[in-house]
Amino acid sequence: MTFPLLCRPAICLAAVALAGLSAAGCSPTPSVSMAWTGPGWYLQKNNMTQLSGNSYFGGPWTYDKCEEERIKLPPETATQMLCVRENRKPDILGRS
Repeated sequence: MTFPLLCRPAICLAAVALAGLSAAGCSPTPSVSMAWTGPGWYLQKNNMTQLSGNSYFGGPWTYDKCEEERIKLPPETATQMLCVRENRKPDILGRS
């Protein structure tokens, strides 16, 4: 009978520690509302390759400047990035 009583706090402590470590390891990415400063082309990581939704990594630029910035990235990263034209500020879910 002492094993279940001693085991419960240990399991709870392990679960809380695991949740805290996993939350601390997730670095926030630039969201649409933080990155949007005006109409133009934005360098974006698509939500199809990222579970947390669209993330913006630069802009607003001209299309040519956006492609230059995308090509500067390593090849494995550059293939996952898109240049997206945003004419107005997207909502929280990334819809324009």
